[in-house]
Amino acid sequence: MSTNDWCAARVDLGVQPTPLIDASSVQSGLWIKDDGRVTERYGGNKPRKLEYLLHDAPKRIATMGAMGSHHCLATAVHGLSMGHDVHVVTFPRPHTSHVERVLQATAARATMHYVADIDAAKACLAELGKAGALAIPAGGSSARGVLGFVQAGFELIEQVEAGGMPRPERVFAAMGTGGTVIGLAMALAHAQWATEVIAVRVVPEAWLSIDDLEVLGRDVESLAGITACLPSVDDRWLGAGYGASTSKAIDGVDACADLASLETTYTGKAFAAVLADRRQGPTLFWQTHNTRPLDPLLQDAARVDQIWS
Repeated sequence: MSTNDWCAARVDLGVQPTPLIDASSVQSGLWIKDDGRVTERYGGNKPRKLEYLLHDAPKRIATMGAMGSHHCLATAVHGLSMGHDVHVVTFPRPHTSHVERVLQATAARATMHYVADIDAAKACLAELGKAGALAIPAGGSSARGVLGFVQAGFELIEQVEAGGMPRPERVFAAMGTGGTVIGLAMALAHAQWATEVIAVRVVPEAWLSIDDLEVLGRDVESLAGITACLPSVDDRWLGAGYGASTSKAIDGVDACADLASLETTYTGKAFAAVLADRRQGPTLFWQTHNTRPLDPLLQDAARVDQIWS
């Protein structure tokens, strides 16, 4: 599949190039690429994947994620805007008011399936797929979804070549389901950049192993004809588990507060890795958290706090 084929095989969710921000006030040589407002409706890294996943999708679509998953909300928001009947399979995670608000906004737009854990969620999603729904994996990280971040890598290349920032020697991003970091690593390697993509783990290895990353990379290679390339994986910042905050993640959120809005599940942990890196040369942090306001998505939405009681 050529790059022209990728452009044709996607829907238009309004994804737009996102800005490069000089963050040298935080750390010398640091830049931020802020995907927070990548679309008008709902931002973060998920709409880039959904543009490819929703192309030629059937009426009924389904996906999965932990309660308060931004991927699940993005799928509900953008899937509904395209006229889809959206189903979301979700399982418990540590409760915060933000998680509750995201789940509430999701439940207002999707048929919810509450299950006990990630294994039950995978089984439920598979059953929905057998019943005719398009089963979108957690995080949108199928080979087709990853094309959104291959394209995002090409977007960065164009911005650098236009003088938006120096070519980075390393790119940091949070790694949950792997699609974002695989896509970036493959795009930059395809352009023959020596840039290292550093994937900061925010989920247990049982949820995403190196073997899983290798399989995903090979699947993307088969689909797109671009040589598979894996990121470097930094395992030091997970803490007690997915969704469990750490002091370093809080420090990361605070350090970045004047430049970009982070949170403690994904981007705060990834930014903690950036702050701990003292190597010379330009560094880019890819900010993957939605920063569009949630309030408009919560109008007339029912409360869901009893789920945690």
